[in-house]
Amino acid sequence: MTKKQVEAPLVLPKLIALDLDATLWWPEMYLLQEGPPFWADKKAGVVYSGRAREEVRLMGDSREILNTLATDERWAGTQIAYVSRTEYPEWADQCLQLFELECGTNLHTLGVHHEIYPGSKRTHFREIHARSGIDYHDCLFFDNERWNCTDVAPMGVCCVYCPDGLTMAAWEMGLRLFAQHQAKRKAGSSGSSRQQK
Repeated sequence: MTKKQVEAPLVLPKLIALDLDATLWWPEMYLLQEGPPFWADKKAGVVYSGRAREEVRLMGDSREILNTLATDERWAGTQIAYVSRTEYPEWADQCLQLFELECGTNLHTLGVHHEIYPGSKRTHFREIHARSGIDYHDCLFFDNERWNCTDVAPMGVCCVYCPDGLTMAAWEMGLRLFAQHQAKRKAGSSGSSRQQK
């Protein structure tokens, strides 16, 4: 069972995009002294790096939230994407494979889209859109860097700045923002329709 019940709103995003470093886990990949080999202590929920056994841990409430996304049928139609600008994509990929949720699914398997490479996150979202056909307005994005949110928001993506990582407070705020985002879109399209009649 999770620490808290993760509620599903009436209006669900078609895609939830998550940054990795300092949003899902800590430390950031570039801060690790050695990198591989990586291995997991599943009981402790920790991934270790190198001979120095540096710990990589999931932040905030990310484990509980991701476990709910993996198991709750209400979220079955929502795709998960990882969007990261890390210069160590191979390391991040290994960590995704090693972090396992309570349901038995690892983070790598949970993610439908893996856009993990340096560059603008606008490029990441364009690739996801081209592959999935999901409209930018139907995406909810969490990132600990404000400028990544500022960069992506003009595309129509609903962005949540979460400097403390994916906490329950950030998650719930994101769901509220997404509902408002959709309501404004609907009101705007209704207004346009009335004007055209």
